[in-house]
Amino acid sequence: MTDTLLDPATAVAVAAVVVEADGRTASNDALHTAIDEAVRRGVPLRVLTTWGARHREMYDATAVAERDRLSAAQLERRLARALKRSPDLDVQSIDGYGSAAEYLTAHPGSAQMLVLGADHPDSPGLQAALASSGCAVLTCDRRHRL
Repeated sequence: MTDTLLDPATAVAVAAVVVEADGRTASNDALHTAIDEAVRRGVPLRVLTTWGARHREMYDATAVAERDRLSAAQLERRLARALKRSPDLDVQSIDGYGSAAEYLTAHPGSAQMLVLGADHPDSPGLQAALASSGCAVLTCDRRHRL
């Protein structure tokens, strides 16, 4: 038996499960569902942190910095629990995008599934990004399960 080495230039990246974490309760539900989906599918998890982009113009710099710090710490705790259950899960937090639509537009082939909370706002930009990326969408509300 021989080992086959992949040339990084020609290797194809595995599309990830992507979730937008903006601090709302529904996005926390979506995060838990996205973790479960990534583990079940055996693919990476990409967590878009978008709280700051939505609120930077509404608060002063001190409040934004404190909220960013608290949000990052909360997200790290949640992801640490997920990694204890599934230590092989490839998780990456991604900052710098204002929305899932913006991320998918910039990286159309990077997601096989986008997980959204039940109260995530729909927009023409999101619809266009989803159409061009070809990824599946899972909208969840964990609080209303039977």
